Amino acid sequence: MTGIRANLSGALLLSLLAGCVPVSADNGRFLVYFNEFSANLTPAARTVLADAARQARETGTRMLRIEARASATGSPEANRRLAEMRSQVVADELRADGVSPAMLRQVPIGQTGSGDPSVAERRVDVVLER
Repeated sequence: MTGIRANLSGALLLSLLAGCVPVSADNGRFLVYFNEFSANLTPAARTVLADAARQARETGTRMLRIEARASATGSPEANRRLAEMRSQVVADELRADGVSPAMLRQVPIGQTGSGDPSVAERRVDVVLER
């Protein structure tokens, strides 16, 4: 029974992450996770981006670096485009939250990781640079 519980716990964690559950960190780095082959933001992701915009205003951040990634599932070219789309979606949302376009630096990294379609590689990091 313990093995089943562990598998269910792991499955629940992965489903939460794959469901675009974003993470906000106190170190000026905000993480937003995406479903595989998706560049759509969830309401929770929008909340994290609003928090990033608010913190940027309150701390006098000079630049927000948007680092977009895609897992190694699919072709490198498709993953590069997906990272670009994720970067653009996040930049658009930050602008909607009042961040000046001049403060945004998009860095679509593209495909990262091995062939594991892990949610950890399907993300955008918003890094506040002071």
